[in-house]
Amino acid sequence: MENFPPLIYRNPKRSSRQSSRYLGVRRRPWGRYAAEIRNPHTKERHWLGTFDTAEEAAIAYDLSSISFSGIERARTNFYYPFLVLPPPTVVPPPPPPPSPELEEISNESISTEMNINIGEDDESLVIASILQSFAVC
Repeated sequence: MENFPPLIYRNPKRSSRQSSRYLGVRRRPWGRYAAEIRNPHTKERHWLGTFDTAEEAAIAYDLSSISFSGIERARTNFYYPFLVLPPPTVVPPPPPPPSPELEEISNESISTEMNINIGEDDESLVIASILQSFAVC
């Protein structure tokens, strides 16, 4: 765990009546810490075990809570910034390339429009052929 950032305690206001400041953790009379959790769906109690430190027991509670409810909805003792995924960025898809059929239709319509306007003038035919060669590229 030396690669992870330090855990940030999430629940600073716990009742003074409780023997531990962590959710689902209580201190045994002989000094060890017990952890248990209730399944939020079935309301059953699940025994997580006894641990040497309250932090170990709290982490066991957090992992079990995340497995029951998911990372977004779980009630945890610590904040886990490395488990939260950034929101996905929505990138609109690029426009589809024009199909070859559409290019042929548009080129034909350009050439027919040019032929209508050209008439019998030879100079106009040269200009029209030059413009048509640019339209193909």
